[in-house]
Amino acid sequence: MIHRKLAILSSAGLFALATACGQSSDSVTKKSESTTQTSEGTVKTTNETKQVGTTLEAKSETKADTPSGTVKSKTETIVGTVTVFTAGKRIEVMTGEKKMHSFNLDDKDVTYSVDGNVAVGKRVAVVDETGDDKIHRVTVKLQT
Repeated sequence: MIHRKLAILSSAGLFALATACGQSSDSVTKKSESTTQTSEGTVKTTNETKQVGTTLEAKSETKADTPSGTVKSKTETIVGTVTVFTAGKRIEVMTGEKKMHSFNLDDKDVTYSVDGNVAVGKRVAVVDETGDDKIHRVTVKLQT
């Protein structure tokens, strides 16, 4: 009888520990991969998104093998709250679980577009795109 109670309590404790250490219930992670064959060649796309509450971290990579060579691109999208903003220099955005994402707008090979009303405390979407030309295109838009 004592062994059964101990086994039940032990199982319940492990379940409670596993539940407490797992992802929070408002966190959703999705991953996908697709490959498409076209007359121009093969296109492979990998996507990964993590949404925590109303914030978002998304990454997408595309690789196209064509007769004229391989073309690669990466896109990162961050939706969160601005914690640091220096116009023309730097923006830092906090997403769920207090994760910080920094973007240097004045780095070499960076072109950027920032909505005029961006300020610390505002909710924004930052899209950082990089292609084979190695130029980072950073776009910052206010979210409502």
